Amino acid sequence: MLIEKACKQDEKRIYELYCASFPRMERKPFSRICRNCRNGKMEMWVIKEHTEFLGFFVCAVYEEMVLIDYFAVMPSKRGRGVGSQALKLLADIYPEQYIFLEIEPENEKASNALQRIRRKKFYMRCGFQETGILWDMYGVPMEVLCYQKQLTLNQCEKMYRYLYGRFWFLPIRRISHAHSQNSDII
Repeated sequence: MLIEKACKQDEKRIYELYCASFPRMERKPFSRICRNCRNGKMEMWVIKEHTEFLGFFVCAVYEEMVLIDYFAVMPSKRGRGVGSQALKLLADIYPEQYIFLEIEPENEKASNALQRIRRKKFYMRCGFQETGILWDMYGVPMEVLCYQKQLTLNQCEKMYRYLYGRFWFLPIRRISHAHSQNSDII
């Protein structure tokens, strides 16, 4: 298995998996993602086995930080180690950077409570750690996890300022680990 920078021909497969894997309210316009890739703010990676498309990453790269903005594996390949192996390959590409991502926080009252728990356990098994940072993007709370390092709130804010520029106004707040399952976080 390998990951390589996506090319124009990969965009259709990535877009289809992107739409199938993420709820509408969590998706940015795909044209904006492609534009950010062209202007160097983001990178799109394809996960492949020989020529078979297995999944993708969309990452924002800034200074010492890499935000995995989107990561998806083909449904037929899930549960077979593809995701964990792909994350290791991505970490090999960015060995010195702070690699972080956002997940929906655990909440036993959420309609997808079990999915949230499984997703967090998966990332923790892969070497990600809790940061105690929760941020809210247009009403969607997201918990920030970081790979093998401790990301600071300032670093996180710096990445969001870079990504969103003058439109960076998203509320970001630190929570304690003990409060990550608050019932007000949906």
